[in-house]
Amino acid sequence: MKVRRAYKTELNPNAFQRSSLANHAGAARFAYNWGLARKVESYQLTGRSPTAIDLHRELNSFKKTTYPWLYEVSKCAPQEALRDLDRAYENFFRRLQLKTQGKLKGKVGFPRFKSRRKSLGSFRLTGSIHAEERRIKLPRLDWIRLK
Repeated sequence: MKVRRAYKTELNPNAFQRSSLANHAGAARFAYNWGLARKVESYQLTGRSPTAIDLHRELNSFKKTTYPWLYEVSKCAPQEALRDLDRAYENFFRRLQLKTQGKLKGKVGFPRFKSRRKSLGSFRLTGSIHAEERRIKLPRLDWIRLK
């Protein structure tokens, strides 16, 4: 039997790491909003919306020319944001179908654009994450102290 443990900790970044974390959150918010705009536009033109993988490929092609600042952050932040957008779309259409069948009460909300002013922002990272007792190593962010 495997025992899994989880620990809740708080990051204690220095000023440079704090700005880097904000850049990652901004890149994730930008990718989500850009992907949502592309999905809406594509659906209006063709009746189909692109998947997260299609959007990620398209964003990567624009990265070199239009959005070079995305190279400053980890590739995981926008990639995970596009996956979150895909999941939000799936949930919307699933809930819409349940609503039409009469199995769901309440509102069915279409995915909304993320605001810069509403909160601090969030993002997810995958890949090589190493944790020690008092610090954690995240991709592109190096070692960050923990409280």
